[in-house]
Amino acid sequence: MQHSFKATLFFVVIIIQGFLFCAWIFIYRGIGQLKIDKVTHSWETIEKKFSKIKDGHHCPENCKARQKVAIIIPFRDRENQLRVFLNHMHPILMRQQLEYGIYVVEQSKGLEFNRGFLFNVGFKEALKDSDYECFILHDVDLLPENDYNTYTCSTDHPKHLTAGIDKWNYKMLYTSYFGGVSGMTREQYEAINGFSNSFFGWGGEDDDLYNRVIWSKMSVYRIINDAGKYTSLQHKQAVGNSKRFEVLKTGKERMWKDGLNTLKYNLLQKTYKQLYIHLTVNVT
Repeated sequence: MQHSFKATLFFVVIIIQGFLFCAWIFIYRGIGQLKIDKVTHSWETIEKKFSKIKDGHHCPENCKARQKVAIIIPFRDRENQLRVFLNHMHPILMRQQLEYGIYVVEQSKGLEFNRGFLFNVGFKEALKDSDYECFILHDVDLLPENDYNTYTCSTDHPKHLTAGIDKWNYKMLYTSYFGGVSGMTREQYEAINGFSNSFFGWGGEDDDLYNRVIWSKMSVYRIINDAGKYTSLQHKQAVGNSKRFEVLKTGKERMWKDGLNTLKYNLLQKTYKQLYIHLTVNVT
């Protein structure tokens, strides 16, 4: 199999101002391609495999991570996919020597699924636990195919990690596509007032988020090589939001009237499980 780049990864420790910081050196002679395991392993098997992870949070043992990263996953009725996701993602995040927490934010039954709202809740609740600097906004049905796709944020621009997805032949759907997996610093997320809370059903919230980035005079940094490829897990297609285009038209005028600063929710439960933090919420 041919790859657009070859690399071998070496881990080193750098001492800066009295701290041991994790760092990576890339020498181009190996590959970062991963085997995708789609088997739905039991919770017992996965928890035993990652026994060092506690309360959904992990720190490097011998150094201080350069960023604290919160992985936020909007969720409803996809337990099998969650097990596959956690089994795949924890080894990647641990090898990248990140300090991270995984937040699975589940919307209670009733209203149509609201992905943007759940990301906003995850952002707020994660900051109650730690001073996270980077927020990775991640769909549960996407698995990175290459561990050179680093799960950190750029302080210059929001980051789009999903260069291509297998079900779309690894092609971008359109030039402003900002869905799948993206990363923002706390400052960037607050500067755009987070996601809109107005998109119920499938579609629209990512396009609105992209517009907010542009309106805030930022641009999107994209992973454009093989490291940005993802495998998708099969699932039943969600019901589309027939009103999404109408809501998108009013995006600019709603930007500071609809988002983090207007977020209202009931936190029904917050449980620190071994492999992730599980939140259940409803819209108020």
